[in-house]
Amino acid sequence: MILALLQPARAADPPEVAQPCLACHGGTLAEGAPPVAGHSNNYIQLQLVFFRSGRRQNEIMQGMAAGLSDNDIRALGRYFSSLPVPDTPPPPDAQPDLTRAGEGAAARLRCAACHGDAYQGVQAAPRIARLPEAYIAKALGDYRATRRPSSGGAAMTEVAGTLSDAEIGALAHYLAVLP
Repeated sequence: MILALLQPARAADPPEVAQPCLACHGGTLAEGAPPVAGHSNNYIQLQLVFFRSGRRQNEIMQGMAAGLSDNDIRALGRYFSSLPVPDTPPPPDAQPDLTRAGEGAAARLRCAACHGDAYQGVQAAPRIARLPEAYIAKALGDYRATRRPSSGGAAMTEVAGTLSDAEIGALAHYLAVLP
C-alpha cells in the first residue's frame, strides 16, 4: 500500500470514446490541431459542449462532438486533463523584437489574470503557453470576429476585439516561444 502511494501518478487509460480524438490530438498533432493534454477538465468539457451545440465553429470538431453524450464529454475531460502537459522545447525565437512586443501586449492586456502567471491555464481559461503560433493567432482572430465564444463571460471577445493584426501576431509569437 505504501509503495503505491510513493509511485508517481499516471494518466488513466484512454476511454474508448477518446480513440478518435487521439488521431489528431495524441502524441503527434494533426496540422492545425492543438495539444489538449494537460488542459483543465472544465475547459475541455466547455469546448466540447460548444462544438456539440454549434456555438464554436469547426467542421471537423462539430462532427466529432455531435454524437457525444454528456457522460462522454465528462470522460474526455477527465482523461485529457489527467495527461501531462507536452514537454516539448519551444521553437527557436528568431524574432526577439516580436517577442518583446507580444510580452508587452500580454502585460498590458493582463492575460495572466485569467491564464495564470506562466500561462498554464486556470479553471475554464486554457493553457496558452507554447501552443502552436498559428493556432494562437487563429484563436485570437476568431475571438475578435466573435466566431469563437469565450469560456468565462465575454472576456476574450472583449480583449481580442481591441487587437490589431500586428498585436495578434506579436501575442501569438510570444506565447508560442515561451521558455
